[in-house]
Amino acid sequence: MSEIIIYIGTFWIMQIGAVVIFKFGGTADHRWIPSFIFGNVVGITSTWIWMIILKKMNPNVASGISVGGAFFLSQVALALIFHSRLSPLQVLGIAAIIAGMLCLCLGGETLADA
Repeated sequence: MSEIIIYIGTFWIMQIGAVVIFKFGGTADHRWIPSFIFGNVVGITSTWIWMIILKKMNPNVASGISVGGAFFLSQVALALIFHSRLSPLQVLGIAAIIAGMLCLCLGGETLADA
């Protein structure tokens, strides 16, 4: 189980990194191409890690935890780094994602039938 946690944590970090790189690239024209390339390298590599997670876990749970967590953490990172503000309804949406992730984790079988 700890191996899966490491893979998921790595996936989240790489997805956050890719999103931040893309946003950074969009802040100035001269950063557009380098950020596009580097962000895609990080993002594509994280997809390889996601495939490992899918192999080791129930795919529905793996997708919800991996992608939901990456989305949630990316929203937090973007808000902190780029000082963006979220409306109360947007914060509620993020809370709903967290609730969904908890339901997936607590709802039953999480490991793949290997």
